[in-house]
Amino acid sequence: MYEDERAGSKPPAPSTSFQGREPPGTDLSRIISLSDGVFAFALTLLALSLAVPALSLPGGTPNSAVSGKLASVLQGDWTIFVGYVFAFVMIALWWVNHHRTFRFIERYDTVLIWLNLILLMQIAVMPFVLSVYTHYDDTQTAVGLFSAIQASCGFTLGGIWWYATHTHLTDPKLDPRIVRYFRRRGAIVPLFFVAALGVTFISVSGAELVWIAAIVSQRFTARYGTS
Repeated sequence: MYEDERAGSKPPAPSTSFQGREPPGTDLSRIISLSDGVFAFALTLLALSLAVPALSLPGGTPNSAVSGKLASVLQGDWTIFVGYVFAFVMIALWWVNHHRTFRFIERYDTVLIWLNLILLMQIAVMPFVLSVYTHYDDTQTAVGLFSAIQASCGFTLGGIWWYATHTHLTDPKLDPRIVRYFRRRGAIVPLFFVAALGVTFISVSGAELVWIAAIVSQRFTARYGTS
């Protein structure tokens, strides 16, 4: 009797709790799709931040006078267009670097997801930072804020690469030169913007020149290091 009861008893249900670290996933499509969407939305918002000039002219003003006034106003707003171009280029560069980074990442975990979301949060707020800069481009606060967000994006993207390589989320056979290249690039470029943030306390125009140097510096990190 007891043997029959034991034979007919149900086996215990398997435990559904995770033991130790959560196993990494391999389908990066949702992470990539969300990232591309945020980058594209941020680039679109940059264009929406450009406002059509409002001209205060009396009725019956000849078209030639309106055209001349419009040209004068647009010329006076040249810093707005320069800021737009620079912000567009920076977001585009972060997208390119993000794309290159995730080419070598084959798996993900919760930490990597949140690191990527932190980067996207900074990309999404960049149109607002641009608006502050275009309205107050000659102030230390606006230039410093723009420098700070670029430095933060660079360090976050570098942190994504550092975490992925140290937790074996990349291809185990990945060339060590590629690993060193991304680590170097992830440190050098944001350091330029940190320097620009410091320069704002001395010269706003000088800090903007450091921005250009930051972009140029990527050219010197384009080749894989061997040291």
